[in-house]
Amino acid sequence: MRVKVIVNPMAGRGRAARAIPVICRALEKGKADYDIYVTRGPGDAITAASRAVDEGYEVIAAAGGDGTTNEVANGIAGREAALGVIPCGSGNDMAISLGIPKDVEQACRVLLSGKMRKRDLGRVIDRYFVNAVGVGFDATVARVASNDLRWLPVRGAPLYVIAVLKTLADYKACEMLLTVDEKVMTVRPLLVAVGIGRTYAGGMKIVPYAEPDDGLYDICVVESMGSLETLYNLPKVFTGSHTKMEKATMLRGRYVSIRSSAPVPLHMDGEAFVTESMEFTLIPGGLRAIYP
Repeated sequence: MRVKVIVNPMAGRGRAARAIPVICRALEKGKADYDIYVTRGPGDAITAASRAVDEGYEVIAAAGGDGTTNEVANGIAGREAALGVIPCGSGNDMAISLGIPKDVEQACRVLLSGKMRKRDLGRVIDRYFVNAVGVGFDATVARVASNDLRWLPVRGAPLYVIAVLKTLADYKACEMLLTVDEKVMTVRPLLVAVGIGRTYAGGMKIVPYAEPDDGLYDICVVESMGSLETLYNLPKVFTGSHTKMEKATMLRGRYVSIRSSAPVPLHMDGEAFVTESMEFTLIPGGLRAIYP
């Protein structure tokens, strides 16, 4: 088995770059036929992953965070190669979904001894995603966390909570037309989350009943609420108990469309975008991935 490891040296505030010697030692110990590629900037992992498939690599591993994993998946989508994940980022929710250990050396062992399984693959705004998309408040929070708070020495859920506090004062919800298969709703939500995996933002269980290979999206719609109510209910997302809230609606479907009254932020596997119109399509079993 030939393995190409694509490393984003900026992921995890340099954690991925520091992990390169550990990755090399672990793969050499496992007698792997491997090569390392260090990305040069945004989008480079997509090109590198696609090129690696052309060169005959069977497993393309993302060593970074969810954004790196997203780029690698976009490079191999629709091809025969399998996605591997070595978690070195801030959130690492795809690693959580796959059951990959946080420890880099252990993750490399999974890369060499794990099993290939198919899981669903999502697509929106002409880009594939592997885990989850958040629209609205949480996307604004993700942008604040990745841009405004990069200097903080925390990662994952603690960073997300700090970003929530910074975002609360200024966020204003937009009216949206939401379609899930045949169901059409006009809503003014705090957020809409569309998930293949169960968590985002470093382990927040936004769609806790999602199954990554059932051919369906799990959707969470949370109605707009005031700052104090948002703060009060935020801890529920860590356990998934927000699903019992009166202001939360949980849905399932293969097709999702969102039309917003104004440009709205979205985060896709940790990558930030802004748009007014989104059409989500699902490719059942569209991604090959390495599981423990």
